[in-house]
Order: sequence, then structure tokens, then C-alpha cells
Amino acid sequence: MARGWRNPYLLLALLVSGVCLPFINQPFHIDDRIYLEVADNILEKPLYPYDYPAVYEGFEAPDAASHSHLPLTSYYLAAVKAVTGSEQAWVFHLAFLIFPILAGWGMYDLARHFVRFPLAAAALLILSPVFLVLSHTLMTDVSMLALWIVAFSRFFGVMDGSARKIDWVILAASVLGAAFISVTAIIPVFLFAFAAVVSGRPERRQSRRLLSLLLGLPFVVWFLWFVLAYFHYHRFVLVNTFLHMNQRAAFDWVLFAVKALSFGLNLGALFLFPLLAWIALAWGFRLRIALVVFFAAFVPFYTWVSGWTWPHTLLFTVFLSTGVLIFGSMITSIREKAFADPGWKVLLLWFAAVLTACLVLYYSGSARYTLPALPVVVLLAVRQLERRIEEQYFLRNLLCLGVLLTGAYSLWISLADYRFAQVYPQVASELTAKYARPGRVIWITGEWGFRYYMNRAGARTLLQTRTGPEANDIIIKPYIAMPWVTLYDSGEYTELVEQRYAPSDSRVRLLDFGSHAGFYSTGWGLLPYSLKKDERWEWFNVFRVKKPYQGEIPKQTRPW
Repeated sequence: MARGWRNPYLLLALLVSGVCLPFINQPFHIDDRIYLEVADNILEKPLYPYDYPAVYEGFEAPDAASHSHLPLTSYYLAAVKAVTGSEQAWVFHLAFLIFPILAGWGMYDLARHFVRFPLAAAALLILSPVFLVLSHTLMTDVSMLALWIVAFSRFFGVMDGSARKIDWVILAASVLGAAFISVTAIIPVFLFAFAAVVSGRPERRQSRRLLSLLLGLPFVVWFLWFVLAYFHYHRFVLVNTFLHMNQRAAFDWVLFAVKALSFGLNLGALFLFPLLAWIALAWGFRLRIALVVFFAAFVPFYTWVSGWTWPHTLLFTVFLSTGVLIFGSMITSIREKAFADPGWKVLLLWFAAVLTACLVLYYSGSARYTLPALPVVVLLAVRQLERRIEEQYFLRNLLCLGVLLTGAYSLWISLADYRFAQVYPQVASELTAKYARPGRVIWITGEWGFRYYMNRAGARTLLQTRTGPEANDIIIKPYIAMPWVTLYDSGEYTELVEQRYAPSDSRVRLLDFGSHAGFYSTGWGLLPYSLKKDERWEWFNVFRVKKPYQGEIPKQTRPW
């Protein structure tokens, strides 16, 4: 292995630092608030992290135990807070740099089993738009993927007999860590078991027994965790999780189609720089199919879909045709001799399992949900380039160019998300400074950073079916950040006193109704990101309360 500045692990750590440290001060964003809230409760009730009154979308539950994730991420946040005593965003982002670094290291080790340029593959993963944007948050996506990648890299060593004792320890730790982040860790566990049974590896009986024991540990963790929750909360907490999914119509056929379309668009827009994907994969029959999709999608979509301008339609067709190209390349690789090794079959099953989860488990499409498929796509692209281009000097330079283009593309999108996150603390400071008065309460509806920073500034969250505001109080509602209906929405109880616009000097939108951007959820739009000239994309309606609510109070109906 190279030492000093040529050491690949050092280079990857420096790369992560170089693209993440400029965003170290990004405000808490999207669902960061939820994990911080759980972390605060862990410091008071370490065994029961979800045992606190949870409010989401204007509804209140006695606890958050039916949260779809297990709490390892929040335990880590709690540890960081306990050690540093800080609540500043940069402290937590700095602590979370370990996860993209682990992902890069794991990807390098994994890629060594499949491609000749593993460093390029690891760099492409780190610089992928979907990975880079999410690595600037505190949500579970990057941490979970990092543990998956590390587990897969060690598993292939176990299968070919090259694993050392430390590799077994790392495999066990990464599988258990992933299991304590999300039940979706069942995907790598089942894939490992399936590959071991089909291939008959590892060859040594002792290794097979050890692998069987290791793969059973996540089920022990889940069993103990949910039994503990059952006796504490007196219910099986996953029941409410599935009820919530059912109410959101997660299994509706129309939504199923939207999620499938979203998966393809995310593949095409956020995994690689689209031009690199075409250079690597658009050969022969696949090229013709992708071009047909491009030209067939553009005119009908522009003509039939109301409200879509031609730039948005062009983005749709580029993203969709690139996504179809990637997906088609996955399918055709099954029959290609260069992809005949058993390890590649495991990777294809990995991709298929993530696709199935995106279609079945979630109630919207999202770039976050497609992220676990990223390593397979990166390895496919690099391996196809190595197949097609025999001249090593040209191939090496092409990969370097692809890494640079993907990095620039990702930083462009990440900067837009950074500016998006900055809106809410700035507006919270401005509005509370303007409207806070002795004896007056500021109420809000909304989620994400808006709620976090408004609550920190002293505002209270107004629930959908809750009274409380008095005459001359203020109610503030965002446009994008998930506002909800309250008992005070009619003109009888409130009057609009200001509409505050949040300007942006970036034309890139990650969540925006007007430009159909839905990076975090298709509830805002189909496109993973979009472009818009208008500076006014998020705004805040400020209402003055005329009088207390005097009508009938409806019952809360949310299952959780």
C-alpha cells in the first residue's frame, strides 16, 4: 500500500474534508430537528430515547416510539452534546464527518474487488450530488450507507477467504451499527445470507458458523429493542408505523408509479454527472433506447403537463433518459460475460432490494431513499469504462475528468441546499425581533429548520386542534416548510399583517412547488432539483390574532 500523501485512505479523508468543511456551518435542516430532539431526551432517559411528547405536522403523540428509525444516530448526537456541551451546528457537523470518511474508505475497499481504479470509484461516491448534499445533514442516510458499504467490503473478503480477524470484527460492528439505525439493514443481512448459501462460501466450516452467528445478531438486537419498547409503551410500536404508512397511502398504485418515476429521475440527476453516465454507459442498444426515451418524453411532457416550462421539461427528459440508461445497463449487465462473477450478482441484488424498498416501504419518492443504491451505480459506471477503453492513460485521465465534473456539479447543488438551510434561522431572527412584545406570544406552524429556530427564539408550536392564541398574538406560517391548518385560519380569528419573502441569489431549487423541485420529497415536485429565476420561492405569512377561538374543537385523528 502507498504511504504518505499517496495513501488512498488519507487522500479520501482529505477529499471529504475539502468538500464538507466549507459547509460546516450549515444550519440544522429538514429532519435534523427530530434527531436532535431525540438526543436531548436521551440525556434524560437513556433507555427510552423516544419517551417524550412528540409533535409532527401539527399533531401530538404521547411518545415518538413509532418513529421508523432506531436511535443510534441520536445516541451519537447525545454523546457529542454531552462531551462538548455545545448546541452549535458546526460541532455536530464536524462530528458527523466520520461517516462520509468511513463511506469513502469502505467504498475503496469494496471497489478493489470489482474495478482496477478503486480510488476513482470512491471519489465518485463521495462527490456524488446525492451523497454530498446529505453528508451536510445530521439525518441517518449517510451514516447508514457508510455502515452498509463497510459491511459489504468486509463480507466479500470473508467470501474469498482473505478476511483477517479485524475484518470479522469490522463486519460485525458495521452490521450491528446499521441494524441499530434502521430495520432496512435487513437488506444487507439477507443478501449476505443468500450469497453464502448459494455459493457455499466461506469454505471453512468454522467461518460459515461464525458468519451465521454474526448475521443472526441484528435480529437479536431488533427483538430486544422492540420487546423493551413493548413493555414500556404497552404496545407493539411498529403497528402505528404501518398505520401511518397506510394513512399516507404508501401502497396506492398512483403513488407507486410516482415513486418509480422519482427513482429513475434521481438515478439520472443525482448519482453521477449526467454526461459521465452517458460516456460510460451509452453504447450500442442502450444508447438507442436512451435517445428514444429522451425525444419521446420531451414533446409529450411539454405539451400535456400544465405549468411546466420548457427548461423544466428539458431537465425532466435529461434526468429520465439518464436514469433509464443506468437502469437498463444494470439489467443488461446480467447477460454480459464481464459481469458474470458471483460478487456482481450480489451487487445487482443490492440494487434491486433498494429499488423494491423505495417502491414499497415509503410514502413518497425522495433522493434520500435512493441513496443506498449509489455504490452499485458507481461501480457499474467505472467497470463499464474500464471495459470500453483499453488505453490506460486515456482512461485514467477520463476518470479524473469525470471526478472533477461530478465534484463541481455536486458543489453547485450543495451550495443551493446550504442557502436553503440558511433561510430559516435568518427569518426566525428577523420576525421574532420585529413582533416579540411583552405579553404577546408568537405561534408557528411548520417543520424543519423553521420550527427548530423559531422555537429556540421563543415561539410556540400551534397544533392543528389546539387552542391557545389570544388577541394580539402572532401566528407565522411558511409556504414550503410543511405548514398545517389550525383552528385560527379563518378571517374571523386572524388577519394577515405581513408576507415576508425569503430572497435567494441561487437559481437552483431543491424544494419548490413552482419549479417542481422535490429533492427531499415528491410532495413538492418530481424533479430532484430544478432552476428558477424568481427570487421569491419561500415566504412566511404573518397573522395577528383578533380574538380567542370560540368554536367546537375537533378530535385528533392521526393514528400515531
